[in-house]
Amino acid sequence: MDLIDLPSGIETKAFAMGEHAIDDLPEVLEKFFPGKSPLLVADENTWAAAGKRAQEVLEKSGAVIRDTVIYDGKKRLHPDTAISDVLSESFDDTVVPVAVGSGVINDIVKCAAGKAGVPYCCVPTAASVDGYTASGAAMSVKGFKMTVPCPAPLAIVTEISVLRDAPTWMLSSGYADLMTKVPAGADWIIADIMGEEKIDPEVWDLVQKNIRKYVSDPSDLGNVFAGLAATGYAMQLYGTSRPASGFEHLCSHVWEMEKLSLDGEEISHGFKAGFGSLISTLLMQYLLDHSAGEIAQIARPAESEEERKKNIERLLAKGCYGDKVFSTAMSKFKQGEDMAARRREILEKWESFKAPVRERIIPFPELREMLKKAGCPYKAQMIGLDKEQLTDGVRRAQLIRVRYNVADLLYESGVLDDAIKTLDVLFE
Repeated sequence: MDLIDLPSGIETKAFAMGEHAIDDLPEVLEKFFPGKSPLLVADENTWAAAGKRAQEVLEKSGAVIRDTVIYDGKKRLHPDTAISDVLSESFDDTVVPVAVGSGVINDIVKCAAGKAGVPYCCVPTAASVDGYTASGAAMSVKGFKMTVPCPAPLAIVTEISVLRDAPTWMLSSGYADLMTKVPAGADWIIADIMGEEKIDPEVWDLVQKNIRKYVSDPSDLGNVFAGLAATGYAMQLYGTSRPASGFEHLCSHVWEMEKLSLDGEEISHGFKAGFGSLISTLLMQYLLDHSAGEIAQIARPAESEEERKKNIERLLAKGCYGDKVFSTAMSKFKQGEDMAARRREILEKWESFKAPVRERIIPFPELREMLKKAGCPYKAQMIGLDKEQLTDGVRRAQLIRVRYNVADLLYESGVLDDAIKTLDVLFE
């Protein structure tokens, strides 16, 4: 059994990856979950992809499988805490839950294992998301999407041949999710310069040091999955999703809560977030294309508290964004002398953003072509967005989280609406 070296200080202790890594599953479970019986969780599709083989390999090794939980593969399974709550009742300290599947199965099992207080193992079936190795699960809680705190997998066993056989759209979705780390890094730079959130060099290097290599070839599944896994480790170390998530993910969260779909089919997380990376990049290029003097001339007068409240109420009128979003949005709002001081600070620092942001991002035409070649959406129509949904979605995304990013910078500068005009190219 060959294990990949992992950063110290993270919850995940074993990462086996290779062409036939499932052959190593019995040894991984025996070494890292001694004395525990495997309980396999999959859906009908992921059971066919890897679950049945995992069962056969374990039984051949002499392992006694406690149970198998296999969800309907015909209906799209959603990561809902209600499902995890039921599943957790099957977990106790005598079993090791083994999640055999992609992002949804992993998040459901991760959440259930966290609730039961037992460590679990993950056997991915597609290079489709970065959440496999992350702490926390992206779950629906009473209809609202949020990250539920729970431990990352103690072990992960990734068979490249299984990833290769996954549906093409899932591989493209994972590549799109990986690409989001590029503008997310630029967002962290902006937050650092503004004194909002200091960059952690160790965590930064886990993702940003090799991100161009990770996204260089979407057909190199081992490389792509290694990049997705690295982002999960970074999130484990840092304690939040900041190392892997910027404004592009906030756009995705808005569309997820709005249940964005195309021809009746829900858009994958990776595709929504990957398209969000195009939005973030265009907003950052707006920053690069203007001087501080030009921004001062273009800037709209700062909103009054009453104006801000009315605009927030209009943007949240659909009522699907959670009951805390209004207070979150208002907590970020500055007015009067506080906003005037903030604008002066931004203009003073404006030129200092440019070199590090330019170095970090991939120029929009190149980024769009890379996503297109990887089979990812690169036009708004390809994920079911009309112009109003896109532009107001950007404004909503600026409201929903307190995590400083390029949209916050442009809003506080008084030019977010002007910058949004550059997004028309996403319909061409």
